Amino acid sequence: MLQQFLENGLRGKSNTTVKTYEHAILKFEEWLDGAGTNLQEYARTDVQQYLNYLASRDKSAATINKIWNAIKKYSRWAGKEETIEDINIIKVKDFRNEAPKALNRNELNRLLREVDRTGNKRDIAIVTLLSNTGIRLYELVSLNITSIEISNRKGNAKIIGKGNRERDIPLNSEARRTITRYLEERTDSEIALFLSNRGKRISARSVQHLLEKYGFNVHALRHTFITNLIRSGEDISVVQALSGHANADMILRYSAPTLYDKQYALENLYIEQ
Repeated sequence: MLQQFLENGLRGKSNTTVKTYEHAILKFEEWLDGAGTNLQEYARTDVQQYLNYLASRDKSAATINKIWNAIKKYSRWAGKEETIEDINIIKVKDFRNEAPKALNRNELNRLLREVDRTGNKRDIAIVTLLSNTGIRLYELVSLNITSIEISNRKGNAKIIGKGNRERDIPLNSEARRTITRYLEERTDSEIALFLSNRGKRISARSVQHLLEKYGFNVHALRHTFITNLIRSGEDISVVQALSGHANADMILRYSAPTLYDKQYALENLYIEQ
């Protein structure tokens, strides 16, 4: 039944959305099994108790809301609307008032330094490209060699983003250098820009694991890129074009102060300049 939902109930949705919903419903199904029921016979109480369980496990409001959306979509598709009536949900904070977590200068420098010391040209190119373009994880792993154009003085990456919208991102000297050095050691005929250790297109999970080894999240590099553009005074339209955000409101959140900003301001309040 779940497979039918994924194929028919989510028709037209992106692969990322389908995978998100699949993961959420599989986890819900696992919990239902422990509660003595299944995806065909669950009731409203099961839904409410599952969401309460997630809250008791300190899941964030945003995560719970994502799971709730998946359960709602599935329940309506399965004709079980009564199971989602009058459910109490933790309200998600207004994300426009919260700045996404970005790396400070010391954290970014440490990451770049530690990756560089490994001598792994692929990993160096991946981290450099992510931090200098702000592209999304799935955009990175989808890149082909033909997506990249590099000459002596300039470079360009053709990105296919959400909704199959295409955008061009200039490559600065660091990105051009690391990509060129990585490609120079390639002797295969694969079209993918970045390959796994098995010689096939690298997976999103492998890139996530690469960053996690250094204590960082892939998305933090995108947040860092956009935050630095905003704080450098770049025009919103330029930031929007580079980041691929369809809505300018998504950009404005990056100008909100972070916890680090607030802490820095207080610690330096009475320090003479």
